[in-house]
Amino acid sequence: MKPVPEAAAAAEHGVAAGQELPAGKRKLIEAALRLTAGGRSFTSLGLRELAREAGLNPNTFYRHFDTLDDLAREAVESVSRRLRPMLRRERWLAAHDEPHSVPRRACVAFFAFTLENREAFLSALAEYHGTSRALREAVRANLHEVSAEMADDVVELELMPTLSRETVDEVCTQIVLQLFHLSAEYIDANEARRDALIAYAERFIVRLFAGAVLLAQHEAGRAPLSMRA
Repeated sequence: MKPVPEAAAAAEHGVAAGQELPAGKRKLIEAALRLTAGGRSFTSLGLRELAREAGLNPNTFYRHFDTLDDLAREAVESVSRRLRPMLRRERWLAAHDEPHSVPRRACVAFFAFTLENREAFLSALAEYHGTSRALREAVRANLHEVSAEMADDVVELELMPTLSRETVDEVCTQIVLQLFHLSAEYIDANEARRDALIAYAERFIVRLFAGAVLLAQHEAGRAPLSMRA
């Protein structure tokens, strides 16, 4: 049995970046996420408003950040640093227990995390197409890290041994983007709808990989490819 990656194993012991942040920095990030969860941009926040929400003196901001963009990037990265090892550990444990359960268990873990970090995800979704280029790039860079680590696990765990690394990267990128955008609906949904969204996300992952395998076989001349029933 291959050992769980070190970054993922750290999550088991509760080693989360958010727990290591200085108290003032953490309070400012949490306040910014609450204020932007309704769709406001980080760049629309005022320092006094932010400090008031955090219960801090406005001057505290400059002890931790130079600009609001810096705060926003740190907010995104602090969530990503907790999300990624959790997902990696879930994938590896599922692969060791029942490889076919990896998609569902990863989806369940991901969406549970979105609920625990509701403000962060709603803020990131708003910034994904927001007016700040720096924040758009920060959100997309962190999504890329999530998809790259997913691809690493698919390869290392030999879940899709017939697919090239390039194809695995493409599929994982599409999966992460789809789950990211589904997170907004999941957060606002009732319990029955949430169960349906998890099932949909699982089918999406399975079908995407199955289609990639079929296409690879076709390109290798081992299987016909037709859209006809």
